[in-house]
Amino acid sequence: MPKVAEQIVIRHSSDNLYELVRDIRRYPDFIRWIREVRVAQEQEDAARIYSCIGTAAVHFKGFDETFSTHVKGDPEARKIEVALARGPFRHLRNRWQFDPRNDGTTRVHCFIDYEFKNPVLGLLARTNTRLAIERIMGAFKAEADRRFERV
Repeated sequence: MPKVAEQIVIRHSSDNLYELVRDIRRYPDFIRWIREVRVAQEQEDAARIYSCIGTAAVHFKGFDETFSTHVKGDPEARKIEVALARGPFRHLRNRWQFDPRNDGTTRVHCFIDYEFKNPVLGLLARTNTRLAIERIMGAFKAEADRRFERV
């Protein structure tokens, strides 16, 4: 049951980074192992709390999988929570937090806790978890640099 927490400081505003991570439709544009994302049941309430179900088709190290998650974003708290809806996991939780800093940068906290049903996928994931989270954080940082003007 890998659990990983990672923090990095990115030279972009917390609002921009929140929107970047919330915009799951565009993940295939910059996270190379995500082939496709479909969004369903998208809604935003009066408090601007965003929710949807996102379904991702992923290809990683020779494996193709599809899974769906419940995504909930709170722009005031600058937090995004992700939970498994269905897929190859026994469980999956992911949380993003975007904390603005006085110098205009943002401390990005990413936490993921998951376990695959398939023991082969589980072993593959355990041996590549640190690399995967570093690549994900790097992909978001690079996309933020590409999409937003540096602070």
